Amino acid sequence: MGKIFIYKYLPKELIPQNMEQLEFDDFFRLIAMAELVQEMMIKDLEIAVNHGVAAIFPDTE
Repeated sequence: MGKIFIYKYLPKELIPQNMEQLEFDDFFRLIAMAELVQEMMIKDLEIAVNHGVAAIFPDTE
């Protein structure tokens, strides 16, 4: 599950060729990096949705 998460969110340039030979510390570091990228993507989507809603429903009081 962790490898899928890493491959989904990290660019291939950050993923080492020897994934099966990584030590636990390095593997968990990659998972942490992938989690940060996931959080940033979610924040970007939230901002985009908020801007879209604001554009559709402007505050005209």
